[in-house]
Amino acid sequence: MEMTVREGTPIRGVIFDKDGTLHDTERVFRRAWLAAGEEMNVPDMEDTILHCTGMNLRDIGLYWAQKYPDIPFEPYIRLRNRIFDQLVAERIPLRPGAMEVLHTLRARGYRLGLATSTNRTEATDHLRRTGMLELFDGLAFGDMVRDGKPAPDIYLLAARLIGLPPDACAGVEDSLNGVRAIHNAGMHPIMVPDLIRPTEDIRPLLWAECESLADIPDILTHGR
Repeated sequence: MEMTVREGTPIRGVIFDKDGTLHDTERVFRRAWLAAGEEMNVPDMEDTILHCTGMNLRDIGLYWAQKYPDIPFEPYIRLRNRIFDQLVAERIPLRPGAMEVLHTLRARGYRLGLATSTNRTEATDHLRRTGMLELFDGLAFGDMVRDGKPAPDIYLLAARLIGLPPDACAGVEDSLNGVRAIHNAGMHPIMVPDLIRPTEDIRPLLWAECESLADIPDILTHGR
């Protein structure tokens, strides 16, 4: 399903991805993906990471079953998650300006949502540890929808949870699958690249591209 953004609709809400957008954890996840892959002799992990970034666990599992039919997914993902948890045991790093952009947007009257592919238990723990949990008006987690990014479901759910129609929302992402999900939901996609730069097929979908989260409030106020 793909919806269309109506030009001129005022943006009243901003929905953020978590990993790689607010939390600087994509590099940590990459280390965990690669370490688990090396331990279990999984080939072509770089391409797998690129394809799966932004996807929820169900969709990663479906992709894994097609690409690696002889390598069991559950033992791999348990190992990857254990390595990741060890890497963030002491501290969950934030993207520069993450706390500031949330506080600034709240002060300016925007409703804030979260649309993360991470499951509710893990994501809630990470948000609590970084002091972000109470800053959102609605939280949509990866285990609350059947179809993950690039399907629009999680962004549509987040919009409902903050009480706004999709075309009154901007979505902020670092991943290609995430940008596609925002676009497919009929929202205004803003990309703040992290490990992945926008590709030629992604650029036409973007409402704005920012090098820093700190740029977002002024872009929302003054336009692209």
